[in-house]
Amino acid sequence: MKPSNRARKFCAVFLSIFLALMSFSDINRVFASVLNFADMVHERYEWARPYVEKMALLGVITGKSPDAFAPDDPVKRVEFIAMIVRLMGLEDEAKNKALPSDFPNAHSIPLWARGYVAVALEKGIISGDDYAYFRPEDATKRFEAAVFAVRALGLENEAQSIKNINLAFKDTYEIPLGARKYVQLAVEKKILSGFEDGSFRPKENITRAQSTKVLNQIAEYVDISDRMVTGRVESVKTDFLNYIDVRLADGTLKTYFVGSECGIYEKDQQGTLNEITLKDLVPGTKLRIIADGNSARYIEAFSDDAQSTTFKTIAGILRSVLTGYVVVENEETGDSETYPLDASVRVTKDEKASSILQLIPGDMVTLMLYGGKVFNIEAESAEKKVKGSVKSVSFLAKNPVITLELEDGSVEDFEVKEDVEVKRDGKSAELKSIKNQDEVTLYVEYRKVTKIEAKSTKRSVSGVVKEISISDVSKITVTDDEGAEHTFTVTQDSKITQDRKTITIFDVKPNFYVEVEAEGDEILKMEVTARQVLNVVRGTARYVHEDAEVIVVEFETEQGRMTTAEIHYSGDTVFLKGNREVSVKNIADYIEEGDEIIAAGRYERGIFYADVVIDLVTF
Repeated sequence: MKPSNRARKFCAVFLSIFLALMSFSDINRVFASVLNFADMVHERYEWARPYVEKMALLGVITGKSPDAFAPDDPVKRVEFIAMIVRLMGLEDEAKNKALPSDFPNAHSIPLWARGYVAVALEKGIISGDDYAYFRPEDATKRFEAAVFAVRALGLENEAQSIKNINLAFKDTYEIPLGARKYVQLAVEKKILSGFEDGSFRPKENITRAQSTKVLNQIAEYVDISDRMVTGRVESVKTDFLNYIDVRLADGTLKTYFVGSECGIYEKDQQGTLNEITLKDLVPGTKLRIIADGNSARYIEAFSDDAQSTTFKTIAGILRSVLTGYVVVENEETGDSETYPLDASVRVTKDEKASSILQLIPGDMVTLMLYGGKVFNIEAESAEKKVKGSVKSVSFLAKNPVITLELEDGSVEDFEVKEDVEVKRDGKSAELKSIKNQDEVTLYVEYRKVTKIEAKSTKRSVSGVVKEISISDVSKITVTDDEGAEHTFTVTQDSKITQDRKTITIFDVKPNFYVEVEAEGDEILKMEVTARQVLNVVRGTARYVHEDAEVIVVEFETEQGRMTTAEIHYSGDTVFLKGNREVSVKNIADYIEEGDEIIAAGRYERGIFYADVVIDLVTF
């Protein structure tokens, strides 16, 4: 009895689900192997598990062994430095980096850590007394962790600018005087905090578990977007296979599978991570995700940050940048509008990755908003200089358009203001005086050209007239002595002479020899010789293609480089071996590879046709 269509469909669905479950089983085994620290399962360490998991997945920390993290062990100073360097994304830089030759007690630094210490020295994380006496194997004190963290974040000057120490810890007096400014700034930045009894315990060793939370707080000020993506929840599915749709910071939508071993945590206002479930995530919640392809390995949600999942685009002129906000003059309404910035806002300016600090009032911006916050800004400088070569100047539109070939090879159009200021070769000029091929610098304001500085490009070309086009704009194509073609425009100002007498373009014929002086592609002067010029090619024979009637010759150019040319022949071509004429039909019997030959003929459409070929190698 044949199975019904319904039964076949059921089997197919069952097989798909089974394969998906097997795939998830594999994923979960991989996830479990990452954080299989047996000494982290006890209740007393649950507070640290999110930070250990996050830092391990980011590649910042490792276990003492595959199954042990040793959370209560003190962190050595050299270990803490290595962790910070990894967190900053500088591990590749640390590889094979050597310590300075004058670094004191360099032999005391373990071989594995020398690159990390070298980077820390270079970045100013280790300086002062720490440079003179680093003590790599000593345990890191809590006050030292504050010093290293502040320096790593480039906040040294900010720390030193603190005038009044107002730490409220009951043991502030135990903090070394030189470290108090660092501790105060680290506390303000929520990198470290005190204990419930009101103490800071500055000289207490920081444990491996405690260090992961400190590193997590440092990470709030570090760009880890290459290791941790940011987005907002679009939808959550927990019917069968758990997955989550996330709108990423760049606006794209991505689906992540969420296995049972994926840690899901919510960050509260104090920076503490608390475990939650996938069902606790609601659309609009901001997330940070560590993923392996399409599989989430760690999810961090932000409490009280759920917003409506609506997108909006605003274009206009940037008027000011405030802390956490931008003010934009909306190009549609003309009103000044203020928009809050997402903490992970992505900024590009003039098509290059940038930051909010690089934006200046007057920039043209396009804001992309999600849930009322700006998550992406595309900015363009209001004023900029553009360099390139003129392709054309068009007066067909209300405002003229100048087309440039830019320095990177791209071609772009620019609208020209009516009152544009033009200078050509250092002199005031009119826009119509700009020629094709002129090298120009455009001064652009709000996408319109306000000033043009042009430099004429003059060139000389000698060769044979290949083609003449007579029309409202007459053109002439010349093949130069090396076979390259050049097309020029003949204007009413073009001076054309033959035997010192003025002639017109109508008097010039194909195959006449001409010497052209041009500005850009416009002829200034052209001297005409009414004769057909015989071109000569001399070189070494490489191949003879009898079927195609082509001899390939290698020769040296005037510039001293070797090149090849095709010598085309026919039944009318005269072949000489020494001073003896030979048959065209059996030319391969006479011309051999390596023979030196001379060919005389003409270029037609860039192809050399030989009238005479002489093989200088005699019988």
